[in-house]
Amino acid sequence: MASHRRAKVPARSVMTLTATTAAAAVGVGLAPTTGHAASVTEIEAQVHALNAQAEQATNVYDGAVEQLATLQKQVDELQGEAATMQQSMNKLLSTLGPLAAAQYRSGSVDPTLELMLQSHPDQYLQQASTMSRLGQNEAMNLKSLKVDQAQLAALRKQAADRISALQQAENQAAAMKKQIVGKFQQAQSLLSQLTYAQQQSFDYSGVTQSEINAVPQASGRAAVAIAFAKSKLGMPYQWGGTGDPSYDCSGLVQAAWAAAGVSLGRTTYDQVNDGYAVPAVLSDLEPGDIIEYNGLEHEALYIGGGLVIHAPTTGEVIQYAHWNMMTISAIRRVS
Repeated sequence: MASHRRAKVPARSVMTLTATTAAAAVGVGLAPTTGHAASVTEIEAQVHALNAQAEQATNVYDGAVEQLATLQKQVDELQGEAATMQQSMNKLLSTLGPLAAAQYRSGSVDPTLELMLQSHPDQYLQQASTMSRLGQNEAMNLKSLKVDQAQLAALRKQAADRISALQQAENQAAAMKKQIVGKFQQAQSLLSQLTYAQQQSFDYSGVTQSEINAVPQASGRAAVAIAFAKSKLGMPYQWGGTGDPSYDCSGLVQAAWAAAGVSLGRTTYDQVNDGYAVPAVLSDLEPGDIIEYNGLEHEALYIGGGLVIHAPTTGEVIQYAHWNMMTISAIRRVS
């Protein structure tokens, strides 16, 4: 996220989400203009505000996308289970005699069969008159079908409920995507009001080559995660990105640690619960630590030497930054 820093000139362009959550993520608006031409400082502040709102919306969007995958898996499993049960019921139905099959299909049960299908049907099955009407196996099969029928109806209702939730999550994700794009377009429009020289004045990370050269060599899984992050330096930020083709802040951290064999949650809100907490003291940090900023609005991967690698915001590229570039909310160690 770029609320802490000057935006660069664009080089390239959870389990139920609620409408309230989505609105809160993007509800902060910009102050109205007073009629005079905005100064570079005012435009910079507005761009930062828009990027902050977009980053918050992106976290909500990422959660919606993750929920979509979970719900779709549940729907597939429920529908598969229902299909298997229906096949089993059809097979069992084919073994019934004409009388039992007709009664099953009509949904009614002969009074004699009702007696048999009570909690103690064996008492009635012992009666010769009952046995003459329907064999014991058919009676038990009919009872089994009735039970299966109720279970199948429950499964189908569960699947319908999940499909409804899936559609709602899809709508919310689409709405969040639309709002994110809108925020980014507003930011681009503001930047277009500046001259090239003014835009260039936004471009700084404050990290020198000597600082990068002084970063100590990491070891173990952290070294693998950091090497992955370094291999993505210069790639454009992609909101909601998990590597196709690029990354947002949490997507980069998740992918870096996945390369090292460590599974993390998708969003900053998930990853703040991964691993264990570390004090926000430079001397306590270790390469590979995850630093969360501004109320989990943004995160970065600590690489050592007081530096991190992160995916800042739209229009910027994956880059180095100082570990304390924003207000630190949490630090997590996952290895």
